Amino acid sequence: MKQESLDAKGYFEQYWRYCSSLRNWFVAYGIGGCILFVSDKAELFQQMTLERKRVVVIAFLVGVIVQVLLAGLNKWIHWYIYWGKEDEGFRQTWRYKASDRISTQFWIDVVVDLITFGAFGAATGTVIMAFFP
Repeated sequence: MKQESLDAKGYFEQYWRYCSSLRNWFVAYGIGGCILFVSDKAELFQQMTLERKRVVVIAFLVGVIVQVLLAGLNKWIHWYIYWGKEDEGFRQTWRYKASDRISTQFWIDVVVDLITFGAFGAATGTVIMAFFP
């Protein structure tokens, strides 16, 4: 097993702060967008067709849901890894081994972020196109 350098640990902590910050922004934007566009006080949403409203709400919800699912996955994975560091016997379990392997799969985060960007882009674009056809 390779030794982790202090620099790598520092970079990972910085990555994790950015990851958490981006996820918070995604969730806030998605929930805020739903609330803004669904409320009766949002004049621009009142003028949209029912079909466009559905697209906007579903797209925002998809973006939020995939981010929350990723946060839950990361939470469970990192708990198992933490527990494996504390309990050597736990390192032999399938939960620890699977979590350790999944934790190195950066593509999962990238795919979820791209889904979120796409969903929020679709929602935002639908709203913009409703007023600038």
